[in-house]
Amino acid sequence: MRQRSRVQFFALIAVLLAAIYYFTMVNPMASHLRYGLDLKGGVTATYQAEPSPGAPVNSNTMARAMEIMNFRVNALGVSEPLIEQVGNNRITMDLPGVKNPEQALRYLGQTSQLVIKSPKGAVLLTGADLSNAQAAIVNGSYVVNLTFNARGTQLFREATTKYLGQPLPIYLNGKLVEAPYVKSVIANGQAQMTGNFTSLKQAQQTALLLQSGALPVNLKVLDVRTVSATLGAASVRASKIAAMIAVALIAVIMVVWYRLSGFVADIALAIYLLLILGALWAIHAVITVPGIAGIILSVGMAVDANVIIFSRVREEIINGKTPRASVAAGFRHAIRAILDSHVTTFVSSLILFYLGSGEVRGFALTLMIGTVISLFTAVSVTGVVIRWVADAGWAKVRQVFVG
Repeated sequence: MRQRSRVQFFALIAVLLAAIYYFTMVNPMASHLRYGLDLKGGVTATYQAEPSPGAPVNSNTMARAMEIMNFRVNALGVSEPLIEQVGNNRITMDLPGVKNPEQALRYLGQTSQLVIKSPKGAVLLTGADLSNAQAAIVNGSYVVNLTFNARGTQLFREATTKYLGQPLPIYLNGKLVEAPYVKSVIANGQAQMTGNFTSLKQAQQTALLLQSGALPVNLKVLDVRTVSATLGAASVRASKIAAMIAVALIAVIMVVWYRLSGFVADIALAIYLLLILGALWAIHAVITVPGIAGIILSVGMAVDANVIIFSRVREEIINGKTPRASVAAGFRHAIRAILDSHVTTFVSSLILFYLGSGEVRGFALTLMIGTVISLFTAVSVTGVVIRWVADAGWAKVRQVFVG
């Protein structure tokens, strides 16, 4: 048993060192994580939905507005955006890495109402009759090619038949874009909008707006805040330095105070850090400064769990029990307190996550994940490894656990 415990202990250390080297030097895990606005820089904005005739603000129109805003943000190519509904009539969004916030917000908030009218002003088709819109360059000019759905194709064929040789004005957001003359009946559901676009990008943005559909309500910008990329980078550096210093100090203090059992705690802490970073990467969580605070707090819980275990084992050793009996009894007594504290923290974090918003939810999410992983490492790592230490016979048990 002694030989097997030693082999298992050193095998775990070897695997752990290899994992640390791979995920810090070869393929850094931190580079695969998603970082929020406060770490990456960008813009955060709040929109308020305002009702208009025939378009009340309710759960259905807000859900549609959220869907359209998500489409438009993704079309902009923004990485790690965060879009949330706040209350009954507000939408907040964090757009990391946006270099021209005014242009982006103006684009996102456009109503995008396309209307094709008859020469006398009657509405013939709207954006709801579109199935696709694509920007293109035709004869050196920038255009948007429109494709109608089945209903739109039929309506457009009827319109071009009825108004052959007459203009069909095209309006976008209430403004006349152009009024092309109908030269022939168009039955294939295809149309082209020139709009005097000055660049391909402008045509592409118009096409994307038409693809996303018209916003069901008017969105008014209430608040805009810009975070510079420099400030975000400084936050990342400061957070990394603070985290490394904190982990190093914890590791040293645990070894000084608890000797070999403190080294066991450091092993559990290293495994904990790898697991929590892996979990955040797996669920595509967005890391923010409050989220980092949640991770640091859960690190404290992980260390505290080890301290409780070692303290209980120490008490059993002082009472004169054998190594295995001391570890078994101490772990059994400690796990109750550890379970109580972790369950309480998890429930509190869960409430914060569902009732909070934005930064509060980021803090609650990382704390929840950290709490679960902390409990796992306390039970599955520390509990197993201290048994290996007790069975290995490297030193007197009193020196290992009491000092």
